[in-house]
Order: sequence, then C-alpha cells, then structure tokens
Amino acid sequence: MDIVRGTNGFDVIHENGNWQLNRDTGFSPTQATVAAVAACSGYVYDSILEKKRIDYTIENIHADFEQDQEAVVRVLKKIEVTFTLKVAPENEAKAEKALHLVKKSCPVAMSLDPQIEIIEKVIFS
Repeated sequence: MDIVRGTNGFDVIHENGNWQLNRDTGFSPTQATVAAVAACSGYVYDSILEKKRIDYTIENIHADFEQDQEAVVRVLKKIEVTFTLKVAPENEAKAEKALHLVKKSCPVAMSLDPQIEIIEKVIFS
C-alpha cells in the first residue's frame, strides 16, 4: 500500500481510484480507522451468520465513535458498530447471540488498543 501527497492531503493509491485522507475533503485517518473496523466487522458477521445457516441480509452498517477530547492527542475511546439486519423473527435471538463473536474474530478490531471500547449492536428491520 502506498500513500502519497495529493492535492488536498494524502492519498492512498489504489488501481480503481485513490482514497483521499483529509477530513475536509474526504475521510480523516481516524474516520478511516473506524470505517475499517465497521467493514471488517461486517465481513466477520456475514461469515458467522452463514456458518450458523441463518438466512439474513445486512441492510446497513452504521459506525459512531468517540475521541478523548481532554487528551493532547485525541485518541479513540469508543467505536460503536450497528448492523441493520433483515432476518426471520424466529432467528433474531440467534443473530443477536452471534454478535458477541464479531469483535474477537475481526483482525482490525483486535489490532487496536484494547482500551478502545468496541460495541456491536443489531437492529432488526
């Protein structure tokens, strides 16, 4: 992975188009980190639900985060990942129970400082 100085900050080079890392015109590195946790969690949750043979559709993944506003370096304090899931009512409990496996199986989440609280939630549609 290469990162170069672009016209508005840094760009991550990709063959299908660069990804701009600049909070004013794209995503900040902190937002990119949160997005990476959310996307990785989505892939992991997909895999877990498939292995459990639960028929589902992940309709949306929403990520919120909090930073330590009192610290000199505003480190991440909390990441909350909320899945909107379409699943048969009789499988809702199984899908919710499977959620606790996500963080432990997500390499991105496991690579972060353990003091960062990561919360996964599911909303059924």
